[in-house]
Amino acid sequence: MQPRQRRRGFTLIELLVVIFIIAILIAILLPAVQQAREAARRSQCQNNLKQIGLALHNYHNIHKTFPPGSINTLFTNITPSTAQRQTNPIEAGQMNSATLGYHGTSWMLHILPQIERKDLSTNWLYTLNVYDNGMANSTIFNPFRPAHTDISGFYCPTRRGDMNLGKLSYVKRPDSANPMPASAGGLWTKGGNDYSGCAGSGLLFNDMAMMGMLGRPMYALLPDQIQNDLIQLYTPSPINRGVFYANSKTRVADISDGSSQSFMVGEAARLNHPTNILLQSNDGWSWGGAATLFTTRNGLNKGIHYDAPASEHESGAYFLFADGRVQFINQNLNINTFRLLSSISDGLTVGEYEGD
Repeated sequence: MQPRQRRRGFTLIELLVVIFIIAILIAILLPAVQQAREAARRSQCQNNLKQIGLALHNYHNIHKTFPPGSINTLFTNITPSTAQRQTNPIEAGQMNSATLGYHGTSWMLHILPQIERKDLSTNWLYTLNVYDNGMANSTIFNPFRPAHTDISGFYCPTRRGDMNLGKLSYVKRPDSANPMPASAGGLWTKGGNDYSGCAGSGLLFNDMAMMGMLGRPMYALLPDQIQNDLIQLYTPSPINRGVFYANSKTRVADISDGSSQSFMVGEAARLNHPTNILLQSNDGWSWGGAATLFTTRNGLNKGIHYDAPASEHESGAYFLFADGRVQFINQNLNINTFRLLSSISDGLTVGEYEGD
């Protein structure tokens, strides 16, 4: 009878060596996988902006103008005419808007037919504002809730794929002024956006009014106010006017600095500080104002004010130019150059700058 042969298995040392080798391989491959995924997300973000650009130009072909940055019918400080007129912050987010103004809507609402979401624009009740077009369970609200709808092309996949209340719990939403319990159709959980229209390089929102708990009124200067703005501080002063602002109606012909040298849309900041209201962004594609407009006065990815553009891509953000091209702009770009790129009619020449 032959003796039984003993089967030899892995020793503990050999097993540890194998595990160590596998760990090294994972450590080597994981960054490459992550980079590949981020490259795909960046490509999708770039394509989102391209589609928005096509939609804006198709809208222009139909209406002979780009959509208004926001539609506002309520204003504060309207007399005398030399006062710093500004949009009324209650217009978009006040409950029962039939008595308090019908709009406060953004430019993104107007391009819905051009991005194959005509269903949302058809269901939008233009006798109601943003808030009442997104809430539910009341006779005055829009039962279709078009404002409370996620549109995938309005989200940057590097940041998120939906409104993500868990990650952005301190960001302001259209129901912030009138929070309602979930049982009453409250809690705005859909309809966010990561792209905003360029309003230029000037002062766009009245932070002093905001500190007084009056919301975030946007400057909407009259022609004589624009002419009398000697220090050219406010948007839309000629020196810092962008494509979009309150009740704007910009045409391609108005972009006298050249459509290839003027931002039209860019990635928006979504700052989420628990206590500092200057570091709490607004969110909502249908919401005109801080949610859908930016100014370049504070630079890119600086994290110092809700009115600035920003992204979660490394080292910069994507911008759509008025000629329809999309370019990645480095966050260390000279601030004066960055501001010049946001103006459509300052008459100044933009030199070479670092992009893609």
